Amino acid sequence: MESSQSCHVTCPSCFEVFSVTAPAPSETPTEWDYDCEVCCRPMLIRFSLDDDSVIADTEEAW
Repeated sequence: MESSQSCHVTCPSCFEVFSVTAPAPSETPTEWDYDCEVCCRPMLIRFSLDDDSVIADTEEAW
Protein backbone atom coordinates (compact mmCIF):
# COMPACT_ATOMS: atom_id res chain seq x y z
CA MET A 1 0.00 0.00 0.00
CA GLU A 2 1.34 3.42 -0.85
CA SER A 3 1.91 5.82 2.03
CA SER A 4 0.33 8.86 0.36
CA GLN A 5 -3.24 7.62 0.09
CA SER A 6 -5.84 10.36 0.02
CA CYS A 7 -9.35 10.34 1.44
CA HIS A 8 -12.36 12.30 0.24
CA VAL A 9 -14.08 14.15 3.07
CA THR A 10 -17.29 16.16 3.17
CA CYS A 11 -17.40 19.32 5.24
CA PRO A 12 -20.20 19.02 7.81
CA SER A 13 -20.85 22.79 7.54
CA CYS A 14 -20.86 23.64 3.82
CA PHE A 15 -21.07 20.06 2.46
CA GLU A 16 -18.26 20.59 -0.06
CA VAL A 17 -16.13 17.52 -0.83
CA PHE A 18 -12.34 17.71 -0.97
CA SER A 19 -9.35 15.39 -0.53
CA VAL A 20 -6.91 15.18 2.35
CA THR A 21 -3.76 13.11 2.54
CA ALA A 22 -4.50 10.20 4.84
CA PRO A 23 -2.19 9.09 7.63
CA ALA A 24 -0.32 5.84 7.19
CA PRO A 25 -2.30 2.74 8.17
CA SER A 26 0.13 2.20 11.07
CA GLU A 27 -0.94 5.62 12.46
CA THR A 28 -4.66 4.85 12.53
CA PRO A 29 -7.00 5.16 14.25
CA THR A 30 -6.43 8.88 14.77
CA GLU A 31 -8.32 12.19 14.81
CA TRP A 32 -7.34 15.50 13.24
CA ASP A 33 -8.66 18.99 13.92
CA TYR A 34 -8.93 20.42 10.43
CA ASP A 35 -10.30 23.59 8.84
CA CYS A 36 -12.46 23.14 5.75
CA GLU A 37 -10.56 24.04 2.61
CA VAL A 38 -13.68 25.78 1.24
CA CYS A 39 -15.48 27.57 4.10
CA CYS A 40 -12.65 27.46 6.70
CA ARG A 41 -14.91 26.21 9.49
CA PRO A 42 -13.37 23.75 11.94
CA MET A 43 -14.13 20.05 11.71
CA LEU A 44 -12.91 16.84 13.22
CA ILE A 45 -11.69 14.14 10.83
CA ARG A 46 -11.58 10.60 12.25
CA PHE A 47 -9.42 8.13 10.34
CA SER A 48 -9.83 4.38 10.73
CA LEU A 49 -8.96 1.23 8.83
CA ASP A 50 -11.28 -0.81 6.63
CA ASP A 51 -9.23 -3.87 5.70
CA ASP A 52 -6.04 -2.20 4.39
CA SER A 53 -7.65 1.10 3.37
CA VAL A 54 -7.77 4.25 5.47
CA ILE A 55 -11.24 5.76 5.64
CA ALA A 56 -12.31 9.15 6.99
CA ASP A 57 -15.44 10.45 8.72
CA THR A 58 -16.09 14.08 9.63
CA GLU A 59 -18.09 16.01 12.20
CA GLU A 60 -18.40 19.63 13.23
CA ALA A 61 -15.87 20.80 15.79
CA TRP A 62 -17.42 23.50 17.91
